[in-house]
Amino acid sequence: MVAEHLSDRVRTLARHHGIEASAVLRQAVERGIETLYREMLISRYLEGELTREEAVDELGAVTVDELDTAREAIEADVDWARQP
Repeated sequence: MVAEHLSDRVRTLARHHGIEASAVLRQAVERGIETLYREMLISRYLEGELTREEAVDELGAVTVDELDTAREAIEADVDWARQP
């Protein structure tokens, strides 16, 4: 059932863009891999497996700044919650 639903979506996208279904699938795989790779880089940075410089090279300074800000906010919340 899920496969039928996905097939319908692929055909709809192909018709809408005037391209072959195989091109839609290729784009979907490329975008999916890009997303998964980015998520892996973020995880590696947050786990300390990538330096800040490496993360900036791969993800960009704005993204790394946002990750640092989010981490600091979470750490502050955890510290606050641990207070008696």
